[in-house]
Amino acid sequence: MSLRGRNHSTNMSVETASFLIVRLGASCMALPADGVRGVLTKDETGDEQAMTAAGNVYPSIDLAQRLLLIADLSGPDMRTVLYSNGHSHGAVRVTQVVGLADVERKDCFPLPLQFQCDERNWFAGMLLYQDQLVLILNPSWALGGVAAAALVSVAQPEQIFLATSAAVGGPC
Repeated sequence: MSLRGRNHSTNMSVETASFLIVRLGASCMALPADGVRGVLTKDETGDEQAMTAAGNVYPSIDLAQRLLLIADLSGPDMRTVLYSNGHSHGAVRVTQVVGLADVERKDCFPLPLQFQCDERNWFAGMLLYQDQLVLILNPSWALGGVAAAALVSVAQPEQIFLATSAAVGGPC
């Protein structure tokens, strides 16, 4: 009830973004869920280098090698995520699929200013998930389209600051 004696509805539309949270070695990362086309077990994939599903070929992507991470991809929780960003497809092996998370857009954050080089192409931002910092992977980069990702100039840090400070909620 308000001060004037009327009931006011507080139903506000909250915008959310969905992410598939995965573990690659000791690191947690998020993939925008709208690109996930399937999650397969080791038994379902075998030792195939490329997967075919729904008429699309998903070449194997070694994300651990691209990020220079140590990841044991032979464990029982290993999964292959079939991922597509519309024009590129890839089969990404991960140590574990942690879960699906709906995150309010206000809880997505740009990368801090310390990230000024290639990592700005690798990651679209960050979020908190179960008290852990999770980096949001840039799907274009993860699928190999590095040229398609926007390059950020290291020479203009003030432009980086303006772009990131205005982008809270943007990476979602």
